Amino acid sequence: MSQKKKKKDSLSTIGGKIAKDKGCSRCSRNADDGEAFRCYDNTFKFNIDKARTFVVDGRPKLELEPDDVEYSIDRAEINESHLAHVDPTIPGIIAHVFFPAKNGEVVHAQRLIDGHHRAARCRQEGLPFYAFLLTEQESVAILDRAPPGARRENLITKST
Repeated sequence: MSQKKKKKDSLSTIGGKIAKDKGCSRCSRNADDGEAFRCYDNTFKFNIDKARTFVVDGRPKLELEPDDVEYSIDRAEINESHLAHVDPTIPGIIAHVFFPAKNGEVVHAQRLIDGHHRAARCRQEGLPFYAFLLTEQESVAILDRAPPGARRENLITKST
């Protein structure tokens, strides 16, 4: 993800979680087990509730380039009826992803794991979209599931 501007902000939440509309099927989807983001054919599962605990530390938020917003939205399942009540001022969350390639190399990328609907709303309203970037260690710590070769114990071996 490109980093256009850095601004300092914290995640606006109620009780540590983003306020949800009880009548919305998308909002109620994660009500019981907590919120998670799954990607790459469901091989990765990120714990969003845990990610949110990291980003309330006062770190700067980053303005995403419009192309990065488009890329993220195009790869997400967007529920149009959910857009009307999401708060576009709440930044998303970007994680580092480590993925084993077929040649055995580990590919390192960044992926928006929280905020796809807020990003879509920002695009709809012509607003910039912001996100917090997790560290590599935080990104590994919030993995609930990853493919062989991308397991947290194999990824971050020492602090820098």
